[in-house]
Amino acid sequence: MIRGISLVARHEFVETVRTKSFLISLVLIPLLMSAGMFVPQWLSSHTSVTRNVAIVDLTEEARYGDMLAQEIKRDYARNALTEITSYARAYAFPEFKTDQGLDPEKVPPLLLKRRSDFTDADADAFLNNGGLVWAMSIAAPFVKPGSPPPVLEPETLRLVDVPDDLAKADLRGAPADHLRPWLIGEQSVTVPGSDKPETLTAVVLIQPDAAPAQPGSLSALGYAEPGQSVQIWSNGALPESLVMRLPRAVDTVFQKTALVAYAGDPEVLERMDYRAPIRELDISAKDGRELTAADMIARILPRALSVVLIYFLYINMFMLMNNTMEEKSSRIIEVLVSSVTPNQLLIGKLLGSSLVALTMFAFSVGMFLAVIMLAGGSNFVEFAGILLDVFSKQPILPALFVYFVLGYFLFAGIFLTLGAFCETSRDVQNMSTPMVLVMMVVPFVVWAVADDPNGSGAQLLSWMPFFGPFMMMARATSEPPMLDIVGSVLVQLLTIAVLLWASGKIFRIAVLSSGKPKFGQLIKLVRQGG
Repeated sequence: MIRGISLVARHEFVETVRTKSFLISLVLIPLLMSAGMFVPQWLSSHTSVTRNVAIVDLTEEARYGDMLAQEIKRDYARNALTEITSYARAYAFPEFKTDQGLDPEKVPPLLLKRRSDFTDADADAFLNNGGLVWAMSIAAPFVKPGSPPPVLEPETLRLVDVPDDLAKADLRGAPADHLRPWLIGEQSVTVPGSDKPETLTAVVLIQPDAAPAQPGSLSALGYAEPGQSVQIWSNGALPESLVMRLPRAVDTVFQKTALVAYAGDPEVLERMDYRAPIRELDISAKDGRELTAADMIARILPRALSVVLIYFLYINMFMLMNNTMEEKSSRIIEVLVSSVTPNQLLIGKLLGSSLVALTMFAFSVGMFLAVIMLAGGSNFVEFAGILLDVFSKQPILPALFVYFVLGYFLFAGIFLTLGAFCETSRDVQNMSTPMVLVMMVVPFVVWAVADDPNGSGAQLLSWMPFFGPFMMMARATSEPPMLDIVGSVLVQLLTIAVLLWASGKIFRIAVLSSGKPKFGQLIKLVRQGG
């Protein structure tokens, strides 16, 4: 019996891994991972389009235009400083690092900041002192020699001077007629350093009576009178790179204007940068400990991996059904049944296909870790360090493989038996649809409940067949009670045993039958013992 099972398992494994579809999948998975991680970053840095924006301020003494231009430049400076501090965290000497990031006693405060921490003074210092060169002069003493240089994302918003013809136009009453030629490309603007004509992407038109609006007023909600509004004109919808940035910059300028007018002192703006001295602490340590980025990743990562489990099972279940269908349609399965019993064939195919699934899964996990470690860019390097730290301190990888095996055998017997009734690819699609719908529901339910990993909902799902492996994966770093861990595994093992027992009874008939059975017939086969 054991020899027959091992022969079938070996046949299933060898024949599957030798197929072109398996080899292509094995190559495509790391390629798609790499593409998903690197292509957006590469496209952002190499194919980004610079948008030309003009500011026309019709207010008395043009009191908003220069402030708005400076606010837009500060926004870019904050992004650049964020990249520099991330670069410093990624490539700093070990002696300058702590579990929380860089050591506050050894590095300048500027390198400790995140994006929301950078003040107007920080942004102005970056803009006025040489930009990247100035920032790197601060970071360089703490960075390991030979580290790759930081790569800043290019500025995608370029402020251009208002063309003379447009500046002389009457934009108070009917600005659309005057702006249209510039925004649709009939008229072009001159950009310093560029020989080719450029088209305006947007015009920020500040009308003469525009002023800060009180919260809740119609003006603040976008219903201001034309002469009292700030109008952002464009040809169609604003590009994604501008859709939030321009309104946010305008809002900031008007908020600052209102605050200075109320206080009567421009220095009051410095108070806007004041922060509460917040420390986030974890009670699990004896005296408490600082929460880190690794803690946040450790909370989210298991949930994400529970969805990944479903994705891999989905792929492998279809491979299993297709292989069984092809063997039946080519009558290979009849040759196999003449050498071993149907039950031996079922068990052997399950073991062989599980080895295929584990091979693909282990290869994919290994390639993902390799891609993360070899990734370029300070954000990827910093994330890779945090991720490896999480894997070394949390039982994520062991849990991943345990629950993958449980999840696989929960579904494999059903899909294998259904595949035995299939003779064409259309049969595979039709027979698998109900189970695929079940598999689609699982990640949505698990993700919704996993926000409270030790709550009653999560505990209940942990004990439920089909949900248990994925719910327990989502709880892997939340220290679930040992009763939940052991109980969930036992429930899933019992469910697997029942499903395989029922599948075995049906499979004995399915391998040599033709046509698709009705649900009632399947129940009858199980009750009558095949």
